[in-house]
Amino acid sequence: MEAYGLKEKLGDFQKEITYYSQMQIYSSNPYDKKYYEELIQSSTDRLTVELAEILSIRAEGAGHPGISAAEEQGTEGENTNTEQPPADGQAADKAFTISELAAYDGSQGRPAYVAVNGIVYDVSDKPAWAGGMHFAGLRAGKDLTAQFTSCHRGMESVLTQLPVVGTLASETSE
Repeated sequence: MEAYGLKEKLGDFQKEITYYSQMQIYSSNPYDKKYYEELIQSSTDRLTVELAEILSIRAEGAGHPGISAAEEQGTEGENTNTEQPPADGQAADKAFTISELAAYDGSQGRPAYVAVNGIVYDVSDKPAWAGGMHFAGLRAGKDLTAQFTSCHRGMESVLTQLPVVGTLASETSE
């Protein structure tokens, strides 16, 4: 698949999922909310299957392990960050400043990271964070400690289900 076709397809999925997320947020009927939740899950499942197929085809044809599809395509002027979160069981030793964290906002195919209590988590694969946007207008790429505490008090176990990608470092005066 050409790079343009892939971008277009990803953009379509992002628009679809964002639309369903917004409809779910604005729906007051619990049945409608559940309906949109199922549509979001269905869309993310379809996206996962299509991406897995694309990546397996590229991996078979490329013969260059460790080179991302963006690097293989030679795209210029775009975010070609290939940094991957650590595999399960590995320590996350990357220290993110607030300005570095802002780059991981989940938009335009970038990973979606959020910081809570000084730990940076990857929420990219969570349907509730489709396109880097969460309920109540929260965006990835930020320290959301206060928002998490006010909404999920006593539910810190939610965080144990997320991959840890690093810690939040304090920014020094420039």
